[in-house]
Amino acid sequence: MSKIIAVTGATGSQGGGVVNVMKKTPGWKVRAITRNLESDASKKLAAEGVEVVQASFDDEASLVKAFEGVNAVFAVTNWWEHLFSGKSQDEAGVIEEEHGMKLARAAAQTPTLEHYIWSTTPSAKRDFNGEHVTPHMDYKANVDERIQKELPELAAKTTYLYLGYYPQNMAFFPFLRPIEYPQNGQYIQMVPTKADAKILLSGDMTVNPGIWVRQSIASAPHSFGKYANVALEKWTFQQMVDVWSEITGKKCIFVECSMEVYKALWGLAGYELGLQFKYGELCDPWEEKENHITPEALGIDANEVVGFRGTIEGLKHLF
Repeated sequence: MSKIIAVTGATGSQGGGVVNVMKKTPGWKVRAITRNLESDASKKLAAEGVEVVQASFDDEASLVKAFEGVNAVFAVTNWWEHLFSGKSQDEAGVIEEEHGMKLARAAAQTPTLEHYIWSTTPSAKRDFNGEHVTPHMDYKANVDERIQKELPELAAKTTYLYLGYYPQNMAFFPFLRPIEYPQNGQYIQMVPTKADAKILLSGDMTVNPGIWVRQSIASAPHSFGKYANVALEKWTFQQMVDVWSEITGKKCIFVECSMEVYKALWGLAGYELGLQFKYGELCDPWEEKENHITPEALGIDANEVVGFRGTIEGLKHLF
């Protein structure tokens, strides 16, 4: 009999990538958790033969019911959704932390659960004792600590995944999409960070999250209690612009701006993104430490992973 993995955020970037891989993994079936069964994305999953179940992150009881009989859970929350709905950075963080804990508590109440996989981030507030903050990362990281302190039995079978920068941002995220400079045919990407600042690249979100989830499960119990970077690359912003230019045939210039300018352009969301990039200048947030498990230990096949170049090549028609 096949085992079941419940995937939250199944119609989003990370969850969608997990669904894409796990639905093809022998011995596993996917249960997609969604708020809206009538959305086009939910209907598409159902048409593909994926079990689709309704639950709300605001309703712990609905999550408990949605997790009934599952063997694994992939859990992810979305801070940005709350910010874009009009919440402040901290208000969005409080909601995200509440949602993260409701997911964790629901999973802890699932007798059949063998593996919990939580999509999280490093925390600038933690790393710099509150002197630098990144709310969309800090509140998510709070959930890690609370799982370990409040739900030790769940923590004993949890793997924490660090997702980095999405190459798809250059196609779909207006803040980061290169724009054509009028009348000279060149493009610019204006970002509040240095051209030589490095960032963790998670590659193609349609497959890579699923590869790490599948391999985290396959390598258990060695992956329990460990952090894993969902990435094989750390590049500078200049490297990304250069490869984007090479693939698209359009010359792109990287332009560093101040956080104040970026905030004036993009509001609080731009300021928040600037805080993350500044965090990356102050240290390497994704440095592999003693509590990390390497891609090699997870059995990640580098030939299966789609990195920055492969992702942009697949999106070339959109530029």
